[in-house]
Amino acid sequence: MHRNFTLLFLLIIFSLSAQAQNQARFSNIKPGMKDADVEREAVRLANKRAREYAWPEEFWKAKIISGHWENIRDEAGYLVAREIHLELYAVMNSGKCAMADFTFRETLEEDGKYSRLKFKYDRIGDMVNVQCE
Repeated sequence: MHRNFTLLFLLIIFSLSAQAQNQARFSNIKPGMKDADVEREAVRLANKRAREYAWPEEFWKAKIISGHWENIRDEAGYLVAREIHLELYAVMNSGKCAMADFTFRETLEEDGKYSRLKFKYDRIGDMVNVQCE
């Protein structure tokens, strides 16, 4: 009896969390900062990666969720790059929508400046279903 109650409880919790996830909206994300050029380039690079790896989605929008660029240092402590975290909105081939965490990186040039020409995809994190907008 106790085991059945535990299984039922876990099933209810899972159902509620799945339902809550499906209620998520990309438009509800509050950006940490805004930079239209970074957001546009992130969408372009994510779609390039999606084509190269035959991912079943196309990315349409991005929001920067970092409050600032995070510095990346090498083993000796020298500044070598910086990274930023974005949330990207995607439409799946199935017609459903999702959003995914992405990290992008810029390498520090020899002149001590960052170049948008060196802005590149670094990694992707979790992807969750959201309401289509």
